[in-house]
Amino acid sequence: MKAGRAALLSLILLVVGAAPASASPVLAAAKPWHYWASFVLAASFLGIVVLLVLGYVMKVVTLKYGIRIGKR
Repeated sequence: MKAGRAALLSLILLVVGAAPASASPVLAAAKPWHYWASFVLAASFLGIVVLLVLGYVMKVVTLKYGIRIGKR
């Protein structure tokens, strides 16, 4: 229960802390040199999600249904 509360609190603090940055139209209009980092972070996030799903399927679903992968 404590871990869930800590995660919720950190999410709330992140949203509250990011709100002033999104309210500034001058900063949003400028295209900083590091805009490319968003593409790298988004691709990394999607890759992690895909690998987590693949790992879940390999470890949990295959054991549940008795499917063997890569073994003869």
